[in-house]
Amino acid sequence: MINRKFFSVLIIFIILFLISCTTKKTSQTDNVEQIQNEASAESTNTKLNIDFNTFNGFDMIQDNVKFIINGKTLTLKLPIYLDKNRHYICLNEFIEQLNGKISKINNLLRIEIDNKFYLIDLSQNTVKFLNNEFTLKKKLLNDENIYYISFFDFSHIFNLYTRWDKNNKIINCKINGFDNTKPAPYKSKINQIGLIRFEDVGLSSQSYSKDYFEKLRIMANYMYQKNIPYHIAWIPRYVIPNQGIDNDPLTKNNFEIAEMVYSLDYFTAHNGIIGLHGYTHQLGDVESGIGFEFGKYDPSVKNFEEKIQKAINTASYLDIPIGFFEAPHYEITPTQNKIAEKYFKILYYPFNDFGRNKADLTKPQLSPYNKTSYYISTPLDYIPIGKEELTLNKIDKNNNKAIMGSVFFHPLLENDCITLAEDKNSAPTFTYIENSNFKKLITILEKKGYRFIKVTDL
Repeated sequence: MINRKFFSVLIIFIILFLISCTTKKTSQTDNVEQIQNEASAESTNTKLNIDFNTFNGFDMIQDNVKFIINGKTLTLKLPIYLDKNRHYICLNEFIEQLNGKISKINNLLRIEIDNKFYLIDLSQNTVKFLNNEFTLKKKLLNDENIYYISFFDFSHIFNLYTRWDKNNKIINCKINGFDNTKPAPYKSKINQIGLIRFEDVGLSSQSYSKDYFEKLRIMANYMYQKNIPYHIAWIPRYVIPNQGIDNDPLTKNNFEIAEMVYSLDYFTAHNGIIGLHGYTHQLGDVESGIGFEFGKYDPSVKNFEEKIQKAINTASYLDIPIGFFEAPHYEITPTQNKIAEKYFKILYYPFNDFGRNKADLTKPQLSPYNKTSYYISTPLDYIPIGKEELTLNKIDKNNNKAIMGSVFFHPLLENDCITLAEDKNSAPTFTYIENSNFKKLITILEKKGYRFIKVTDL
């Protein structure tokens, strides 16, 4: 009797286990099978137009850009457009050039490349492939079944690693080009929060900054693979008055600014939060990123609010979501703080209005003014040039876990730690050394075990 009951229970357990495994396997393959089944329904599919002579064009500025993907230079008949510093490319033509197929049924575009299937839902503005699904940044443009897609969205779908040659207006791409590195995901150990911010991000147009955004995308990808959220302190309008440089996205629509906007799109799609770091981060003839902008250097409330509005308008024009504001060099008056609180819920700098020793270093500090905005300090400070090892050792030895693990980092410090190269097919690739300053910082913070968050989580 006991044996019969035992075997009955055992058989039931085995059946339930097999059902569980089958269900799990089915759920993992549902999306793939759905895409394959729908894509194979040739009788109901409409093959999209590749007779490009019927194309009427769009009312946008054309940009003479050459694209190379996996070492193949694309031979394009249709124009590349540049609208508000975003490139738009013909999806039909790019898929054809990559030896793929594209068809349409109802509001779905089906793409097949290298036996992989992708579905673009035109009504929902989403894309689905394998077990992934995300919303496209921009809606597709359509003229007689010839579809244009923003280059960033195309890049996001096919996981492109891109290199922008500003001198020759070439975008050299590699599909799945970020897959040469797979760092272990970050694991938190304590409840105290941590925050990381990349400082003074902007388009300087200096010779030393030629590879700036490519290397910053590599760093952002590292953070994305580590599953650590990060913040970008963006200078919307970068000026160097004595060199005649004024990179104002509101008045200029060009290849160089387009890479910056592409990078901002990349950050927001890969676990990053963009914030406004002033407007120009300078005064007078001083270069952006170096000079002060507010506070005792310009206490005018009128000038402050005008610049805040210009910065917000720039982000809105470019369709860049903004999650915080940071006063350049943390210099701001109490009256200017009250104005900032009208526009932002997160002020990513210490609240020093009652004295520097009164800023809360243990947690985000609720404003005593509007009772809704939060100020966030960076008690771990930053890593200055020339003092990298000294500062890293100081952070490593700081065992005060009552304070937030909040720190900011200047991306240019990693310049010599990232090497850009090409593979045997002349596609872009890179190496990122393990003992870089930034990776050392992450290792130290991971050893302490902070729980990293986005400021928007507040």
